[in-house]
Amino acid sequence: MSHAHRKTLLLINPVSQLRTGFLMNRATKCQPLSLGIIAGLTPKEWKVKIIDENFRQFKYYEADLVGITSFTATATRAYELAGIYRSKGVPVVIGGIHASMVPDEAEQFCDSVVVGEAESIWPEVLKDFESGNLKKQYKGSFTNLIHQPLPRRELFHPGYIVASVQTSRGCPMDCSFCSVSAFNGRHYRFRPVNEVLDELESISNKYVFFIDDNIVGHNSFARERAKELFRGIIERGIKKYWISQASLNFADDEELLGLAAKSGCCMIFLGVETEGIEQLTEAGKNLNLHKVKDGAYNQVFNRIRKHGIGVIGGFIFGFDHDTPKSILNRARFIRRSHIDSVQLSVLTPLPGTRLYEELRVSGRLTHTNYPADWERYDYYEPVFKLNRMSVEIFDQYRDMAWKSIFSWPQMISRFFRTLLVNHNLKTTAIVWLNLYHYRRIFLFGWKRPYN
Repeated sequence: MSHAHRKTLLLINPVSQLRTGFLMNRATKCQPLSLGIIAGLTPKEWKVKIIDENFRQFKYYEADLVGITSFTATATRAYELAGIYRSKGVPVVIGGIHASMVPDEAEQFCDSVVVGEAESIWPEVLKDFESGNLKKQYKGSFTNLIHQPLPRRELFHPGYIVASVQTSRGCPMDCSFCSVSAFNGRHYRFRPVNEVLDELESISNKYVFFIDDNIVGHNSFARERAKELFRGIIERGIKKYWISQASLNFADDEELLGLAAKSGCCMIFLGVETEGIEQLTEAGKNLNLHKVKDGAYNQVFNRIRKHGIGVIGGFIFGFDHDTPKSILNRARFIRRSHIDSVQLSVLTPLPGTRLYEELRVSGRLTHTNYPADWERYDYYEPVFKLNRMSVEIFDQYRDMAWKSIFSWPQMISRFFRTLLVNHNLKTTAIVWLNLYHYRRIFLFGWKRPYN
């Protein structure tokens, strides 16, 4: 095919237009890895471009075929952008976790929906496009992650500070509010360690985010495989600072912690969620339930921190057992806890989760003007009728709690507490900057749209 006749595939990473203040901290943004992988799967005779609204407001770009991925909070925008291209006769394919959970909705706004993982199905989509026979839906199967195509990182915006890398997919836990297991499966699938190491060597970014839902898994096989990965990073002399996500069992193995730290782990995100037993039971967070009953949360945090790894604690507000008092108690717990950085969110029922189904069936969802209301499902405001207080009361106490967590005395205190434990100014600075970014997002980055 001559250069003049090359077809153009345009891939779009949409951003919700509701609370654009969230974009004020680009250091917390992740590369759109799925679009990079789709680009990597696309034959060389295609020209591929990514429009990424994390960095630039959408501007129309000529294309023969458009692919859009979206989360629930960005689905409203995804459908809007799809409409622009369809009005000009350009076919649009939508994929990603939201479209996979509600494909019948998504197909009303595009020419074709890819449900599930795209790797197994993308060549067929392109073939059908070229023959003028795009199907309304394609169902991807769970793929073996051996020889997963490398994302075309040169297409990502150069403004990303942190490179996204995936080493495994799936999560065996079944938290009521999480759609990961519905999308990526309840079983882990691993990429071969050598392939991950080769990819790390090809990345120029100094900082890497392993986007796995749990970098060390929940069984001995997964834990040993994580150790193999960390040893490989050390042995190959790969010098990166890396961040990832894990459960509280990350702290159970001292050898693993030592290898993680030596291989460059500077921060680990732990889904703590809450200190409340009723709330943890509600969420199905059994692992955390055992730890909180033993009063072991701070022991977990300190075992990790003494290896020089900063702990980011994720906490949720808005459980059915939450009251104004429990909101303030959670804030006090967070202020006193031995964590280095804090990520806060409001309980949000995403389609595909048990939580969403329970609230839908009981008629408690308050924002159901879909797809317009999907942008409200962004972890910042309640989108369902709270059990023990009005939204206005929740709002008032949540604001009070969050301001106390991110007060300047708290910020300064956390900096010195981190430095005292890990004795490493560089790591302390990285962790504190993470905390500072979250402070800006949670206190100032959002526009509050109550109607």
